[in-house]
Amino acid sequence: MDAARIVVTVRVDGTIEAETQGVTGAACLDYIARLEDLIDADTVASRFTEDYHATSTTTSVHTATTDEVSA
Repeated sequence: MDAARIVVTVRVDGTIEAETQGVTGAACLDYIARLEDLIDADTVASRFTEDYHATSTTTSVHTATTDEVSA
């Protein structure tokens, strides 16, 4: 799966369009909320892509500490 990212387009008239990529399900809404906070803006229109309706998977990641690696 591709890394999660937000593609942002700033139009000549100052409007901003954003699309999440590499994110499935409702998690995309968290990314848009963060973008709204960063640029002090509110969403005025939205649409869900096929990724929104896709089933998300959870991956567990364990990061080893230096002590664990040398043991």
